[in-house]
Amino acid sequence: MVKDDRLLLLLVRVTLPVTVFVVGVILVILGGEIAQGAGIFLIGSAVLGALANAYMRLGLQSNADREREEARRQFLEEHGRWPRRDEI
Repeated sequence: MVKDDRLLLLLVRVTLPVTVFVVGVILVILGGEIAQGAGIFLIGSAVLGALANAYMRLGLQSNADREREEARRQFLEEHGRWPRRDEI
């Protein structure tokens, strides 16, 4: 089950934006005027999707950092010293 979730995440986070980007580039290179406009739109959409994914991952990472910091502060209150790396 976990492996399936990771595969699905990989497909959504990486494969989908890359595929949309490649299709956009192909349309820009091979298409007529309307197809080139659609290709530029697809390229922009792929870049925005990748940026949104990056921002979401950074936000989740910062939440984990905050939780670790809170655990360290709790340790400081309980023991009167800052924890070593291997204590938390």
